[in-house]
Amino acid sequence: MKLNEYRERIPLKEMAEFLGYESISGPMATNLTYILGNRRNPEDEIVIFPAKNTYFSRKGKFEDKGNLINFVQNRLHFFPSCTQTGLPAVHEILDQYLNNKQNITHSSHHTSSSTHNTKQSITFDLNYWNPQPIKKDNPYLIQRRKLSPKTVEDFSSRLLIYTAGKNNHIAFPFRKPGQMEIVNFEMRNYFPETNTNYKGFCVGGDKSQSCWIASFVPFDKVTDVYIFESAIDAMSFYEINHFNKEMTFALVSTGGNVTNKQIESLMRVFPAVSINGSHKVNWHTCYDNDGSGNGFDVATAFYLKGEECKAYTRTNPGDNYKTVYLSFPNGESFSWKEGSFSSKSFLQSHHIDNIEVIKPPKYKDWNELLGYYKRFDLNLGPGMKFLPAIENVIKQLDLRGYHQLSETLNNSGKDIIDKFLHNITYTLHAPLAETNVFSIMVDCNLFMGFDTLVPVPTNLQVIDKTTQRVLPAHTMNEFFKKEGINIFRDLTSNDFRTILENKPIAVTKGGIEKRFERDVLPSGWSLKATPIQNRNIDLDKSI
Repeated sequence: MKLNEYRERIPLKEMAEFLGYESISGPMATNLTYILGNRRNPEDEIVIFPAKNTYFSRKGKFEDKGNLINFVQNRLHFFPSCTQTGLPAVHEILDQYLNNKQNITHSSHHTSSSTHNTKQSITFDLNYWNPQPIKKDNPYLIQRRKLSPKTVEDFSSRLLIYTAGKNNHIAFPFRKPGQMEIVNFEMRNYFPETNTNYKGFCVGGDKSQSCWIASFVPFDKVTDVYIFESAIDAMSFYEINHFNKEMTFALVSTGGNVTNKQIESLMRVFPAVSINGSHKVNWHTCYDNDGSGNGFDVATAFYLKGEECKAYTRTNPGDNYKTVYLSFPNGESFSWKEGSFSSKSFLQSHHIDNIEVIKPPKYKDWNELLGYYKRFDLNLGPGMKFLPAIENVIKQLDLRGYHQLSETLNNSGKDIIDKFLHNITYTLHAPLAETNVFSIMVDCNLFMGFDTLVPVPTNLQVIDKTTQRVLPAHTMNEFFKKEGINIFRDLTSNDFRTILENKPIAVTKGGIEKRFERDVLPSGWSLKATPIQNRNIDLDKSI
């Protein structure tokens, strides 16, 4: 049977009910709203248009919309018995559905042959998933997710990573905080034959109260709790920030969402003050750098206060952007366009300071940031902090028109970091500006502060393009120093082009305008001050 034939035979709302979705629409509704899970905080919320047999998800990704085929393809993780991926998997699932052979992950389903809902308890079966310790140099974690072998070894040696299931998914064990029993797995995989990424959880496993917790010290010794949306993000953060097994932290994955029950359970294990009263426990949220992640920051802060908060992000019909929603039991609610919402600002405005919000300095999540760092072939030493600083200087140079200098800096990134790691000064030599006749070059040393890269010019030279003579301009550089002018902060490439064209430039420092022009001497090029033209009008002469 072709996929289009399944669309004709199976109403989308029937498949939604089969997967455990519950209708919350009134009897007269033409468009049907379904939720999955708890009504107060559902895992998913979809709107179905029965006339067209189409849908969209209010809580899922923007791409989670379309027809029956799209609906099933976006929920392949509900069907653990499926042997394929992609569209072949959809075909297999729908064929088995019509033949009443399909098993699903939720605790209730509705079949087309029944006239009432049938409750079927599905329990998590650890033996079915047959977890095994991962083998050394796992290609998914090391090659695809860019984690170092040492990082993987640190976590796998404590049995915080397994392979599970017939497809050998990378599986991170979820436990209820304070308990040893595994009650779920956060699973990841990649199928190269179909270029498909997989993520999901286990049939019947608990996800609302359990989480993945990685700590290398006893829980009563933990001083800092870092919470993430995924275990791979937590491991990436561990590697990026050079954590080690002697440090007193706990890394937590909530599995792509965060619930009040998860935080309540974590607070019992990691109270605000340690059980023996010896130290305070600090909480840090390290969720994704997007609307959902910012919403989770706020929800976590309120859960830690013992208060309810509902945070979710969705794309509304007709919009090409996501909207972040926050709502509270007292009826108060807020919404923002995704890019304009900051959890830090919201919490600060509400005088809530029980968490530290930590976001990747660039990219959406910590594993994407790790992949960015690995593109520079670094050994992930302390030099990683140099990359954002280098990028920031490049942006500043581009804004002032020093494009050739910024390009040279960009192309030299790895060499610069290698020098910094060995405490060696790095010197750049590049053009600042040029005309048809002249080009002016700068030598500058690069210095690294705590998190800022500072270029300091040490020499200037002018090249005569006609004769290829190099004309000294060191005194020009000394002139700028004497006047307190930073050529990278106070001047632009156009200013130097004006100097090369033998025209005066004007520079304002401390509210005072000064004018300079070039002064060509036998010893080389320099600058000299020129008087500012008097703009006063002589009224006697103008009459």
